[in-house]
Amino acid sequence: MSTEIKILHSSCCGAKSPIKEQLTAIAEKNNLDISITELSDLQDTMAFGTMTFPSLVINGKVYDYKKINPEELLVSIL
Repeated sequence: MSTEIKILHSSCCGAKSPIKEQLTAIAEKNNLDISITELSDLQDTMAFGTMTFPSLVINGKVYDYKKINPEELLVSIL
């Protein structure tokens, strides 16, 4: 089963962040199946109830990226 990940950015930062590359590398290293979507439009990001950017939505749960950035934490959540 693929883990669905949404990367929420503020509109000024836009998509194509290094976070996607980091998540892809972690998934490959740990043989994980992930699907990544990047969102930066305010209406799209507001739907998740957070104003902390960047944030990750992993299988529907919102995480503050800055708090789960160490690779070990990300792997445990994925």
